[in-house]
Amino acid sequence: MKKLFPLSILVFLISSFILNNSKNSNTRVITFSEHIAPIFYTNCTGCHHSGGVGPFSLINYQDAFSRRNEIQSSVLSGYMPPWPPDTNYTRFRHERVLTNQEINLINDWIGFGAPEGNPNMLPSPPSYNTSGPQLGTPDLTIQAPTYSSNAFQADDYVCFTIPSQLLTDKKIRSVEVVPGNNSIVHHCLVYIDPTGNSTIGIENNCMGPSNGILVGEFTPGSLPITYPGDENMAFGMSFPANSNVILAMHYPVGSLGMMDSTKVHFYFYPDQVNQFREIEINPIIQNISFCVPPNQTKTVNDSYQIPNSSPILSLFGIFPHMHLIGKSIETYGLNSNGDTSKFIKVPNWDFEWQGSYHFKKMLKIDPGSTIKASAFYDNTSANLHNPNTPPQTICGGLNTTDEMFVIFCLFTDYMVGDETLDLDSLNQNGMTSINYNYLQNNSIRIFPNPVGKSFTVESNWLSREINKIEFYNLGGNLIYSENISELTNIYFQKNYDKQEIFSKVSDQVVLVRLYHKNGSTQFGKVIAK
Repeated sequence: MKKLFPLSILVFLISSFILNNSKNSNTRVITFSEHIAPIFYTNCTGCHHSGGVGPFSLINYQDAFSRRNEIQSSVLSGYMPPWPPDTNYTRFRHERVLTNQEINLINDWIGFGAPEGNPNMLPSPPSYNTSGPQLGTPDLTIQAPTYSSNAFQADDYVCFTIPSQLLTDKKIRSVEVVPGNNSIVHHCLVYIDPTGNSTIGIENNCMGPSNGILVGEFTPGSLPITYPGDENMAFGMSFPANSNVILAMHYPVGSLGMMDSTKVHFYFYPDQVNQFREIEINPIIQNISFCVPPNQTKTVNDSYQIPNSSPILSLFGIFPHMHLIGKSIETYGLNSNGDTSKFIKVPNWDFEWQGSYHFKKMLKIDPGSTIKASAFYDNTSANLHNPNTPPQTICGGLNTTDEMFVIFCLFTDYMVGDETLDLDSLNQNGMTSINYNYLQNNSIRIFPNPVGKSFTVESNWLSREINKIEFYNLGGNLIYSENISELTNIYFQKNYDKQEIFSKVSDQVVLVRLYHKNGSTQFGKVIAK
């Protein structure tokens, strides 16, 4: 009996060792280089890079490792990446949303000690312009004069009217607002006065021009507005020659004496576009005639009926706006038959993350339809964003510490088929050549390269988000194209036979273009031995 006890322990230890190693042999090692970096590069580093709006960078392993606990809690709670709209209500273009699979990968990676893995497996990190325009070289930049905020006991509203000096009419593709001082710019609304008759200079106590056309905006968390378009159809806004640009600025209390000089970068389409679709931005819902007593909550409802004389419209996008005690906001359309179209629902409003959201496919709005909206406000001490301690009565108004209930709608005139038009199928970057794009954005991994009998094309984009892949000769002529259905691997990776591709060219080099479903592209170069 004395000999059986240690023998039983030995058997137990051996069995446990075999069982654990068996489990470990079937467990994939999740590493930063191979699995996590591609997720961060796609969803996080747009903000979290050196000089970005995020408080720390997630570009390299050491930065990510040191922040692993913050990353884990933020991702599991859904706080990051920030995407306020409810994806179960409506889906939009360019969503910052992690899949359950990606969330589990990040969680498991941190749970296993956040290993780096093989650095050679790390995809090429994205590069960001931290001292200039984010969308490349603009066609026109308008800058407000340096201004000292007058916001002492009340918020400061001021308009800067600046001549565009455009000599010919242009078509706006993108508008990027860059605050000169992020800490004091509550918002900037960009208007165009097509008459050019507005007075050049500074106007105080100005909320915006009475005759201007709204073409762009900046609010905390918003991104540049970019419209989809290609040679056949392009969405955007007209910019007539000799127009004035008006920047309607809002500086909050507490910014007295602080300086700002905001810039606006405009990007234009080529002069020749077969079919240009004009976008119009209007505050369809605009309600500030309400008050919320202290220590109470309140739901505010409002609606707007499209006139029966209106043409049929296509709703391109939506932009809700509230202030600090706003908690949730929802808007939808109701046509004359009682059918409902869901526009947007933000269940957990965050003043620091606002924006203009563009639908994947436009929504048809018939004359006589009603746009309904509902907003919920919490003026209690339980609301951590409440500007007053203890709570005080807050009414609708223009100051940051007041409240607002505004729904901006982006419309265009309806065309047959708009409901089924995939806006991501239009090349968001406009009309550019493959060679130019290759030089600007070489981000596909190709191995081995130079190639022997076969090669692999790999991207940090998810397989399910890839639309198609194309191969070109050096003259820019298409030699091979393949539509991509969802692959079994998480990130795009596909093998190709060298002969299948290079038999179509006389050169020893071909260019590769990979298409994302959101219209973005990545490029690479394959070299034959």
